[in-house]
Amino acid sequence: MSVSKRSHARPARGRLKAAAFYDLDGTLADLNLLHGTAFVMANLAEWSGRIRYLVSLTASLPRLYMAERRDRRVLNVMLFELYKGISRDRLEQLGEEYCERILMNHMYERGLGIIEANRAAGMMPVLVTGSPDFIVAPLARRLGIEHYAANRLVFSRGRATGRMHEPVMAGADKAIWCASFAAGHRIDLTDCWGYADSYYDLPFLGALGHPVAVNPDRRLLAAARDRQWPVIHLRERGAAADAMRDGWAAISPPRRASNGAPGE
Repeated sequence: MSVSKRSHARPARGRLKAAAFYDLDGTLADLNLLHGTAFVMANLAEWSGRIRYLVSLTASLPRLYMAERRDRRVLNVMLFELYKGISRDRLEQLGEEYCERILMNHMYERGLGIIEANRAAGMMPVLVTGSPDFIVAPLARRLGIEHYAANRLVFSRGRATGRMHEPVMAGADKAIWCASFAAGHRIDLTDCWGYADSYYDLPFLGALGHPVAVNPDRRLLAAARDRQWPVIHLRERGAAADAMRDGWAAISPPRRASNGAPGE
C-alpha cells in the first residue's frame, strides 16, 4: 500500500472515527484525466517537444475514447504511456503549475464544503484517484489532506518510462486500497464515506458503508437509485443554501459536539 503523508492536515477535535474517501476528477473537480495530460503536453519546455507530444496525444484520442468506455484501468495505462521520456523534475513542476493555474479553479465549492464538514465530524479525508501523483500531491497540500492514493509513474535515470507502479488506481483496485488503508488505521469501512462520479467506481463505493454518487454518469445513477444511495449534483452551481442544508444529512455525517461526541 502506498500512502503519501503531509504535515498540513487540520485534524478534527477528538479521535478520528473513520475516513471519507474522495475520487477527484468529475467528483471534486470539473475536469477529467485528459485535462492534466493535455496541460503537460502543451507546456513542455521546448516547442519541438510540445509538438511531438501533442501529436502523440491527438493520435491517441480515438483509442483513449474507446478505452474510457471499456476499462478505466486501460485508460490510465494508455495515458501514462504518453509521459515517456519526460523528466521527473519537469513533471513535478508542471504538476504544481497545473494545480495552481487550472485545477484549483475547477474545484467544486460545494465539494470542498463537504470535505470540511466531514473533517469537522471527525472524518479523515483521503483522496483516491487515477490522476498522477505529481498533480495530486500539490492539491493535497493545498487542501490540507494528509493521505492520498494516486497513480505513480516508474522512472529510470530521472525520466518517465511510461509504465506505472502497481496498484493502478482504477476499478476494484481502489476498493482494495481503501480496505488496506482502513486496516492500517484501525478504521471500519462500514463507518466510512465514499464519493465518486463514475460507474467504474462502483466497486470503490460498494466497499464503503456510506457511498454517495456525485455528478453520476448514467450507469452509476441507475446503480445508485437501485441501491438507494444518496445522489448529489455539484455541477448545479448557485443552488440555494437552504436546499443544501436540508439535504446535508443525506450526504455527510453529523458534526461532533464540543465534548468530542457525535452531535444530535
